[in-house]
Amino acid sequence: MSMSRKFPILLVVDDAPAFRKFCQKILGKSIKWIRVYVAKDGIEDLQAYRQYKPDLVLLDINMPRLDGISVLKAIMKDDIKSKVIVTTAFDDSQENINHMMKLGAYSFLPKPMNLLLLVKSVSDALYNGHVAGTSTQIGKSFVLNENYT
Repeated sequence: MSMSRKFPILLVVDDAPAFRKFCQKILGKSIKWIRVYVAKDGIEDLQAYRQYKPDLVLLDINMPRLDGISVLKAIMKDDIKSKVIVTTAFDDSQENINHMMKLGAYSFLPKPMNLLLLVKSVSDALYNGHVAGTSTQIGKSFVLNENYT
């Protein structure tokens, strides 16, 4: 987290409005002091990335206009220390996942994803493996689907 601000910033980039809304609502309430911003595609992501300078990006791979792999390359070119968790609803081969990790991705989460895994992964990435700041109110495991409203 940037030492010049009080709250970590998460940028969620996904072309599915339901997923963006879900992450903004759930992660914003589950992880203390976090600020969650959203972008709907790769082009909007790069603009938001430069504007907010997030501590973590949750990045969908398959998006219109500019795909997640191109965005990941641009982010890593801008700042090699950036943390990016890549997501996809498609069955990606281990080879593709390895490729994204070699490009600099911090980790990979498949969709649909377990709510507790999502919160833990984001918290771990923001707090370097320490879960301080994660809400203990979550309790149950939910599977995220595109029907969330």
